[in-house]
Amino acid sequence: MEEPTKKFLKEAVSYLTPVIKKAGKMSLKSWSKIEIAKQKDVRDIATKADIEIENFLKKNILKKWPKHGFWGEEGGKQSSPSPFLWMADPIDGTKFYVGLAPFFQTYVALTFERKPVLGLIYNPLSDQMFSAYQGGGTFLNGKKISSKPPVPLKEAMINLDFGGMSGRSPEEKKWMLNKLSQLTERSYRLRMIAGALSVYLVTGAIDAYVDMGSSKPQELAARIIIMREAGFKVEKVKTAFGNKLVVAKEPLLSEIKQILSN
Repeated sequence: MEEPTKKFLKEAVSYLTPVIKKAGKMSLKSWSKIEIAKQKDVRDIATKADIEIENFLKKNILKKWPKHGFWGEEGGKQSSPSPFLWMADPIDGTKFYVGLAPFFQTYVALTFERKPVLGLIYNPLSDQMFSAYQGGGTFLNGKKISSKPPVPLKEAMINLDFGGMSGRSPEEKKWMLNKLSQLTERSYRLRMIAGALSVYLVTGAIDAYVDMGSSKPQELAARIIIMREAGFKVEKVKTAFGNKLVVAKEPLLSEIKQILSN
């Protein structure tokens, strides 16, 4: 089985950059006239823009790579015998989007044998395109990002995707609140705005990203490859209540792992 080459991945980023930018502009065009397509639960929804943008991305990706699989946030998984699987979240942050808060982005990632090898995240409001591919580094609007120096926990700003408490046992709720308290007390600042801030780890706006919720693969794949290629370590930390994703540099990574695993 032939693995993706740097040449293939670099060309894929070039092809996808204008496609994803157009997808992002589609979300802006629909922002002033939001239409709800479906209600997933009491707060989780999909807009018509989510569905239209996902279909647009799927069409352009499978036109270029028809033998690959595709897994969209709204439309589900289209399987393929190929080890290549594209993942897309047309509007990550739909709740913010519907609430007219400027915290939404378009995600596309490519996985090979379930591991992310390419990712693009586009913020249409700031016109920022983050991109990365395996072995190629991380870029912001085509310029390679320089790695930021590490900091200890007491100086760190952490973006925590806490997730909800619904459906969790009393023991798990107590554990989560205890970890929240420890991270808050021992870090410089704790930011809790889900995944909207996560990609800005690579620019130095935050120093660590911790996912204690239940983010979907379509949300995580692009983030992981972009962070990893920028020099951050990505680990799933074993805890009393399942694995939790932590992204940081040392010594911060080990300090956060110690809090979560104890």
